[in-house]
Amino acid sequence: MRVEIEDIQKKYGDARRTSISSDEGEAEYTAEDFIVEEDNVVLVSRDGWVKRQKEVKDVSSTRLREGDVVLAVLPGSTRSTVVFFSNFGVAYSTRITDIPASTGYGEPIQRFFKLKDGEKIVAAMSLDPRVIGEINAKKEGDVPPIHAVAASSDGYALRFSLQPFVEPSTRTGRRFARAADGAEIVGVGKVTGDEVLIAATREARAILCKAEEVNFLSGPGRGVILIKVDPKADRVLGLLASTGDRDIMTVETSRGAEQTISTGKYEITGRGGKGRELLQRGQFTRVVPPVPEAPPQLE
Repeated sequence: MRVEIEDIQKKYGDARRTSISSDEGEAEYTAEDFIVEEDNVVLVSRDGWVKRQKEVKDVSSTRLREGDVVLAVLPGSTRSTVVFFSNFGVAYSTRITDIPASTGYGEPIQRFFKLKDGEKIVAAMSLDPRVIGEINAKKEGDVPPIHAVAASSDGYALRFSLQPFVEPSTRTGRRFARAADGAEIVGVGKVTGDEVLIAATREARAILCKAEEVNFLSGPGRGVILIKVDPKADRVLGLLASTGDRDIMTVETSRGAEQTISTGKYEITGRGGKGRELLQRGQFTRVVPPVPEAPPQLE
């Protein structure tokens, strides 16, 4: 058999056509290379529970713990990031694929991030470019086409970039705002700068002003005065970035009724004032969060 193989080698053999070398090194891979890319939906509840599903056709049918409600519905690729904003001015980012898939209640967000006592999620966004839009500035120093605005309970507001939150954060998150002692962030929204900001306070006052009047900060800060409030007796309850008359803030009164605030109902003024008194008797107890809609299919 050996002789026969040697004869075949002499008759048909030729020089090696490929080289073997160890100089090229090993192929490099990142964690993202192992993610199966597909579109999913992340659901976040007011009480801080989070889950991922393949699709959501009816938000009202999702399973929630008793008394809980859906805070945000966030579509996006499994390779994209979602960011959660807390009342302490900290943003927590994670890839959608790292949120467990579940048809149940999901998981408490404290499982993924190190929230402090009294810290809670007040807003969340998908940073998938198909959902959020262009969040990168054209050049250094410019305000990005799409960015965010936040308001604190003591009446301050700031605009800030979303780009720093695209990469997943550590368990301790990244700071986006610095509220004063005793104050907290009460709302965060996506803006272009063309919107009208609506803010309502516990003492039934409201202000409507142009978003561009709020300073854009390159780093976390307190911001500027959106509406003047008495820190001993009043506080801002919520914020809405309105793009038109159909964007309505609904507030609940101390008498159990509801009242609406919109650009179609009240005039726009400059920021920094005391706002408009909307009730002669009673207070606003809370801003009624809008019910999130099922997301459209991404393209």
